[in-house]
Amino acid sequence: MRVVEVDGQYTELLEVDGVDLAPGQRYSVLVAAQSTSSFNYRYNVTMYATFIPDEPGLSPRIFIGDVIYKQGAPFAQAGSYDDSFRWAQDIDLHALDKEPALPVDRSLELDIGRSLFSTGQHFIHINNITFAYPLIPALYTTLSMGDMAMGEQVYGPQAHPFVLKHNEVVELAIHNPNSVPHPLHLHGHTFQITEYGPTTPFIPTNATAFPLVKNNGVPAKRDTLVIQPAQYVKLRFRADNPGVWMLHCHMDIHFAMGLALTFIEAPDVLQKTQKVPAEMLGMCARQGIKTAGNAAGNQGLDLTGMPPAPTIVTRED
Repeated sequence: MRVVEVDGQYTELLEVDGVDLAPGQRYSVLVAAQSTSSFNYRYNVTMYATFIPDEPGLSPRIFIGDVIYKQGAPFAQAGSYDDSFRWAQDIDLHALDKEPALPVDRSLELDIGRSLFSTGQHFIHINNITFAYPLIPALYTTLSMGDMAMGEQVYGPQAHPFVLKHNEVVELAIHNPNSVPHPLHLHGHTFQITEYGPTTPFIPTNATAFPLVKNNGVPAKRDTLVIQPAQYVKLRFRADNPGVWMLHCHMDIHFAMGLALTFIEAPDVLQKTQKVPAEMLGMCARQGIKTAGNAAGNQGLDLTGMPPAPTIVTRED
């Protein structure tokens, strides 16, 4: 099969034997039909999670389908998943538009962890911050706080906000020194995947070290990537879409446990170009949600009314 598209972005043709998809990822592949009908064929779809114990019939779940060229013809011998089996790898894909790796204006280091917090709950965090929604949606804060919207404090600490300048190129170096993979999804953008390798210094003892691989030529573009245990990845995107956009894990339970952050992109441009529809304002009013002010619905940096942000008690992973 040949990969021609990932996450809505066309790629140069890449010949592979299989694709491995995480929640939120998409692939388009071309499969050439055989020139004879001497054999029929089978295809395999295996749904699995490396962090869930094997349970017959439940994990993994295996689905087999038939490709029939001729009724009664024998089935061809299936191949094996040995070292010669070619899986699609992000770093081997190249964008069809041939856009080179973007020059970086700003770099952010993001470290994923899991800990017991002061609330007695177990949360996942990025740079020691576990995500929680502010009382006022960040979009309303962006549009209503004037020049103060350019500062991160007005969005509240647990929104984990990063204010980006219009059209700057941001590089994210994301480290996952843990034992669980995370499919990370970025709203509002596609990104280039330029590098991955082993993360240090906290590599789990049961993890396989990843080689350092770079693609600074013509990287692939997509909006969801999998960061494996004991791995770091580097991705780049241009902040050319003013708005409020999340980066979060696409496994819902990890999202609910706080694995997310917020990009507040070009508030100055957004205030001049966007207006919230009256229907949306009315929907919030009916739920008692304020539509102006900082994260607590107040003015300035007064966050009175916000629940206190929990703190880490014990690191777990």
